[in-house]
Amino acid sequence: MNFIPSKYTSTILMAGLLSFSSCKKDFLDRKPLNLVSEASLWEDPELIKLSVNEFYNFLNTGFSTTYLPAAITDDIQVIGSEESKISGYLTGDFNATTFPQKNLWKDSYAQIRKINYFLERAETAPVLNPTQRKEMLGQARFFRAFVYFQLFSSFKEVPLLLKAQPVEEAQNKPAKTTQLEGMNFIVKELEQAAAELPATWPNTEYGRVTSTGAQAFQSRVLLWTASVLNNPSNSLEKWQAAAESAKKVMNTAYYSLQADYNDPFLKKNVLLKPEVILEYRYNGLKGEKQQSFDKNNSPTGYGGKGINAPTQEIVDEYEMKNGKMISESGSGYLASDPYAGRDPRFEKSVLYNNANFKGRAVETFTKGKDMPTANPSPTGFYIRKFIAEDFDYNKDPNVSSSTNWVIMRYAEVLLNYAEAQNEAIGPDASVYQAINDIRKRAKMPELPVGLNQPEMRAKIRHERRIELAFEDQVRYNDLRRWKEATNTLNKSVNGVTITKAGNGSISYVAKKSGSRVFTDKNYWQPIPLTEIATNPNLKPQNEGW
Repeated sequence: MNFIPSKYTSTILMAGLLSFSSCKKDFLDRKPLNLVSEASLWEDPELIKLSVNEFYNFLNTGFSTTYLPAAITDDIQVIGSEESKISGYLTGDFNATTFPQKNLWKDSYAQIRKINYFLERAETAPVLNPTQRKEMLGQARFFRAFVYFQLFSSFKEVPLLLKAQPVEEAQNKPAKTTQLEGMNFIVKELEQAAAELPATWPNTEYGRVTSTGAQAFQSRVLLWTASVLNNPSNSLEKWQAAAESAKKVMNTAYYSLQADYNDPFLKKNVLLKPEVILEYRYNGLKGEKQQSFDKNNSPTGYGGKGINAPTQEIVDEYEMKNGKMISESGSGYLASDPYAGRDPRFEKSVLYNNANFKGRAVETFTKGKDMPTANPSPTGFYIRKFIAEDFDYNKDPNVSSSTNWVIMRYAEVLLNYAEAQNEAIGPDASVYQAINDIRKRAKMPELPVGLNQPEMRAKIRHERRIELAFEDQVRYNDLRRWKEATNTLNKSVNGVTITKAGNGSISYVAKKSGSRVFTDKNYWQPIPLTEIATNPNLKPQNEGW
């Protein structure tokens, strides 16, 4: 099988490591960075630290492809020239050989091999003092849990390998572990990682996972476990466990909401009460850590490509500033001026016709500056979130985007708590507080009092969609765990055709912009056929495949 390790070599490749500033220049200058002997590695704490840094590259980033993860949901439609890259998700037309995540299995077990080997060596390495050992084991344990969560949440049941396999065991054919057993392991692994990791790191080590960060990620795992996809009997104990996990993070007061909604994405190294919990980091330098999100997604009239276009569905989900949905009586919404007076997060996340961007008004009306004949926005909108407006991607070819990809932030912890607590006991004051804290940061009114549990559930789901719009795989996994994907992702997504008349008046006409297909079998990915062929113990295949 792909995850059985080959014979361990005597070298460790050190390419692609995170650039933590604690690795001082004089240290880096005295040893070659491309290859380091294994004997040297385990005799030097600084080299061991560098090998831990490699695990941070196992974090996923939505900037690694031209399309965002949200492009497979109802929140984003990519332009026509890019649609073929995700056609399997959009049409459902794939099988256990060609499915979109076919490399996830192989890549994840390759990562787990490295982590298991590191854990076994670091447990007994004489050169490490007790503090160093705990810190390094805690980081490795966190990443093993992170990778296993990706596997179990994608394939439902997978083998759970917890030790470095020697060569003589290379022919072993391990059986699958159930979803429940896998999630229980991940929860316990994160618990142990939280006990081993420090509460804070020195400023020179900013970016490393903390004990509170491990606890925060555990709240995501427990929310997944408590949701209807994995908890059809609606065990309230599972909801309570998820709520308690998030509450522990809240009680530390280590994380907090930053002043502005866009700060977690556009401000780097905010060390005082940060909001960002987990991120994939970029420096924007050629040949190092860079990505091209700004150029790929700015409107075409600004020299961009406008690849990821927000849909009318997500645009309509933004409330008016008075807290009412656009369809509600008294909202003040005007179809003739549809983007005025909306939730402030709207203009920070979406570029719409006449939005002010880089010194001029965006033109998404027909024949406008930002609606070219070739590959125009399919929806009439462009994405604004994650884009650094002051970055000139047309100026220097050696410098690219350096916005970090945020995997998890404190706002999600508050939302996780609110959802789990509401499902466990109903909309008590703490549920209101968690949601209202997020809304107040966005300068939106508090939720109306007197909501019952189903009403609060709807409000929380709405708030997740708006607050976490386009982030990581949040929307896709939310729809899966709620078992709402077969309803929401089995229909068209829409946009708008905007026409500007000679007298300057603007008209808006709805249009279909794309389609989605999601059936019951899509709640879980198929186990790759190549893996089943090698290991029959992986049978049965996931249902429907």
